[in-house]
Amino acid sequence: MSGYRATFLSHAHADNALCDRYAAALTARGIDAWYDRTNAQVGHLLGNEIQAELQRRSAFVLLLTQHALDSFWVDLETQTYLGLMAQDRTRLLLSVRIAPCVVPPMLNAFLWIDALALGFDAAIAAIAAALTVHDAASTPASQPHLPPSPPQPTLPTHPGPAPAPPGATPAHHRTPMSLYSLGFRGWNVKGVECVLPPICPVPGGVFIMGSDKALDKDAEDDETPPYPVLVDDFAIGQHPVTVAEYACAVRAKAVRVPPEGSYAKTTWDQQLQRLDHPVVCVSWHDAVAYAAWLSKLAGQRWRLPSEAEWEKMARWDAQAGSGGRARRYPWGDSFDKAKGNTRESGIGATTPVGRYPGGASPYDAQDVAGNVWEWTSSLYKSYAYNQNDGREDRNSTENRVLRGGSWGGGAGDARAASRDRYRLDGLSVLGGFRLAVAAARAGSS
Repeated sequence: MSGYRATFLSHAHADNALCDRYAAALTARGIDAWYDRTNAQVGHLLGNEIQAELQRRSAFVLLLTQHALDSFWVDLETQTYLGLMAQDRTRLLLSVRIAPCVVPPMLNAFLWIDALALGFDAAIAAIAAALTVHDAASTPASQPHLPPSPPQPTLPTHPGPAPAPPGATPAHHRTPMSLYSLGFRGWNVKGVECVLPPICPVPGGVFIMGSDKALDKDAEDDETPPYPVLVDDFAIGQHPVTVAEYACAVRAKAVRVPPEGSYAKTTWDQQLQRLDHPVVCVSWHDAVAYAAWLSKLAGQRWRLPSEAEWEKMARWDAQAGSGGRARRYPWGDSFDKAKGNTRESGIGATTPVGRYPGGASPYDAQDVAGNVWEWTSSLYKSYAYNQNDGREDRNSTENRVLRGGSWGGGAGDARAASRDRYRLDGLSVLGGFRLAVAAARAGSS
């Protein structure tokens, strides 16, 4: 059995005409939403009716506009409810941005919904999902819930959030809104929290790996000649692993705190100020340990992609020509500094994932060119690539391949066929990783 939390709707009365629509839609869904349209405050104190409703209701939904952010009364209602939350942690505070405004850091720390990005109907559905509570015998009422997922869900056929781990409950507070809006989802699995990324399915089949120097003047010897390679179905993270995701494993003591690395020093505390950036200063061993931890926790087969899988994801346009063709860059054959974070952008540091949607690969993977070099599972060996020639030996101590270029490298490094290599214990602020996941049913062996 499930129902909705009794809800207090807070808003600025200057926005009545806009907020009425939200109040009516939530009420129509069967949500008991208290909505003060006539301003029942008294002097500089909250009216008795408002105080009683704040006490009685287990959810506080703030309809965010600039008027609301500037309102003394909205601030007083919010602060009062935060005080109630401090006494009762089962209460929920949910902000919904319904007009252009900057979400304050304090509210950004909680789950919030961007109705401007979702559209009205989708926003109402998201609010209702957050306000849903289930039978206390089966689901704790201390946090918002999404519709339950099958115990071992199949992977999506289009880019979207990864399946929920079996038996998990939402842990939205681990997902900054900038990542939640991209499809990242926080989960609690038997008391251990993780964040799963959105994933992009990549159909198996033959593609042409490598470069032809007659077609690409920047091609290096180690990425030639081109030749056909067969890969199986797989799915891959739409973005590099972020600080928010990796921090869960650090808290669980499944991986070490990232050291400062090389090239330009950065501390873990500095990284924690940029939760939506790619995690850096992680060795190949660190990346493998993170994938193993996430696999065990989520009941899904997460791993580093092979070099062949990475290149197919990054550049193979199966819809082009007869049988497909390889692009020089994820988006096409011409470099565009507006489509990836490389030295040409002049930023000189990592950028939040998802900042360059126009630079997506044929399978809608993003942040593929620039930002951070990405570890693969493969040893650095000459072409032709052959997964059975020892280059996928996990126990080897030889250098591993990185792909994708970085914010400190130029356009040539960001080409989808470009290869780099590093020792397994190597650390750099230029390097991170992205995970793949088996395309079979999650959790299967």
